[in-house]
Amino acid sequence: MAEKLSPWCKKAKIAMIQKDIGVSDMAEKLGNNRSYISSVLNGRVVSPPIRKRISDYLNITDDDSCSDD
Repeated sequence: MAEKLSPWCKKAKIAMIQKDIGVSDMAEKLGNNRSYISSVLNGRVVSPPIRKRISDYLNITDDDSCSDD
């Protein structure tokens, strides 16, 4: 059975939907490849620096709290 996404992963995906931003577009803007960004968003790769960059890009907090911004 697949593991649940962290609150940050969920928050990032929701922000992407609300802002109509695709993984490929975000990867290009951040200067990373699409598969790496996808792995971070899905919790398969833990990288605090890229997570911070994604959070800043999406204007969300870089934590795993369940509260909304």
